[in-house]
Amino acid sequence: MIMKSWIFPLFSLALAVSALGQNEKNTYTLKFGADIHYGVAAWSQSELVRSGEGAERRFKPYGNAAAGGLTNDALVDRGAEVDEKADPRATSFYQAFDEKGWYIYIEAKEPKVKELLSKLGDPRSAGNKESYELFFMPGSEDTPYYQIYITPYQNKVTFYDWGMPSPDYRSLKDDVRVESLPLKDGVGTFVFIPWQALYDRVPFTGGDWRFTLIRWMPFAKVGGVTWGGGVHETGGFGNLRFESPTNEQRSAMEGHLLQYGWNKFQASASRLSEYWSDPHIGDPEFFERVLQPEIERLNILGREWDDVEKLTASKADEGIRNLKDFMEFEYRVDVLRSDYLRKKMFSKSS
Repeated sequence: MIMKSWIFPLFSLALAVSALGQNEKNTYTLKFGADIHYGVAAWSQSELVRSGEGAERRFKPYGNAAAGGLTNDALVDRGAEVDEKADPRATSFYQAFDEKGWYIYIEAKEPKVKELLSKLGDPRSAGNKESYELFFMPGSEDTPYYQIYITPYQNKVTFYDWGMPSPDYRSLKDDVRVESLPLKDGVGTFVFIPWQALYDRVPFTGGDWRFTLIRWMPFAKVGGVTWGGGVHETGGFGNLRFESPTNEQRSAMEGHLLQYGWNKFQASASRLSEYWSDPHIGDPEFFERVLQPEIERLNILGREWDDVEKLTASKADEGIRNLKDFMEFEYRVDVLRSDYLRKKMFSKSS
């Protein structure tokens, strides 16, 4: 993969380097980038990471005792033997976004990485519990939050959903990509969160999201470090500040989402049409009277998204307002079906 130097201007960030007060929150600014690196290999070999330009390193100690009473996280084993004289390993991250999604690269230093790797075959090895907990809220208030638990030396990831599946909350596990690879002096982890996973929260005009990253280091016997707040402590999370995209950049974000929603809708509509029009397993009357007209309504709107280069700003705004019907068409059909059966039942009883 060709390495590019675009990130130098991208990460000329106004990040405070002075020590924060006890109640102050970290803030990290993300800019819109072009040709953003994808994957650990690309990021770790980039000029940005090699130079440390724009690295976010403001992590604070976070002992294991702080997470000891988390009954809701019984499945997450953070266990470690803590040595009060041990020093935490250096931890840093970089973030950026583009029309496709949100990129996070984490680098965790470990001077004894070869020793750690050699013991991973032992299930009792503390290295198997080296982990990150990544939390974020796609907004600053009244928004659900997400938790991603990563064990980088095992290259494993677990998604914890802190909301019920609905048109307003979707699991990340089918869309998010996470990769971890050992490096010469530690481990690198790459996380990509595409906008379709958070299509109703996309920062088209910029804005603040809440975020924290906790690194657990049982191999180093130091407990952990946190960038902002404790586990599930949403009020104490740090801030991610998305810079407001330009009109051209926003158009690219909208066009990418609209094309994704149009393609997803077409696949769902085809499958559901086949099911409901079948006289043996479906309901042809429901299909003809309700479902088919709704599919045609959305087809008329969605056909305009085939060529986003010709999409006007007003049409793009209209598309984004209606995007949920395309992205959540199966939920939409459930509502239509319930309304149809309710009206049919009451018409027979009257």
